[in-house]
Amino acid sequence: MANFREQLFQQFASQGILVSIGEFKNKYEPKKENRFHIDGITYETSPAKLSEGGVEFEISSKIPQDELDDRNDFETYFEAIKGVLANEDRCPIATDMENIIQDVGGEDLKERDYVRLRYHYSFDEMCDNEAIAVEIANHQHNPEVYPLPEVPNVNTLAGKAVLVCVENFFRQEATTRMERLIEANQQVRENFHHNKAVAK
Repeated sequence: MANFREQLFQQFASQGILVSIGEFKNKYEPKKENRFHIDGITYETSPAKLSEGGVEFEISSKIPQDELDDRNDFETYFEAIKGVLANEDRCPIATDMENIIQDVGGEDLKERDYVRLRYHYSFDEMCDNEAIAVEIANHQHNPEVYPLPEVPNVNTLAGKAVLVCVENFFRQEATTRMERLIEANQQVRENFHHNKAVAK
């Protein structure tokens, strides 16, 4: 069972991710829950969850099936996305192609394939002493602009600053990973369109 510190880290990580999702939904076409839409592709970010000495979250994007010929193309598209993201400074700990079949009423079924990426972060990397000191200094200088959260049983400025650092860290990470997935989709789609044009 998670201890108090781990539960707080998960809570503030999820808050940071929610801020990131809100920014994407404001910038692009918003969809339900944690999703948004760009150029025919739906993107989604999961809440944070505790896992093996740290916190993880997932991001995903729908494979643009309408632009591809068959399931072999879906697999090729997935592998191409995987290849683009393989040399990142932070690679996902898992990259999966997920197939979802939905009943849309009557005998109709809607089948969709997704690229799903899972990222893991150890508790130690979410904040450091320098970041904590900056948050405390900012708060002391201008508490209205840099408020620290009121959390039961977290009584020190340093403890509250740690939680702000965790939230900021996951806001930045969720944004960076999603931006890279969007760029990867754009790059792979351009290659697919170019290869189709050459094949003709």
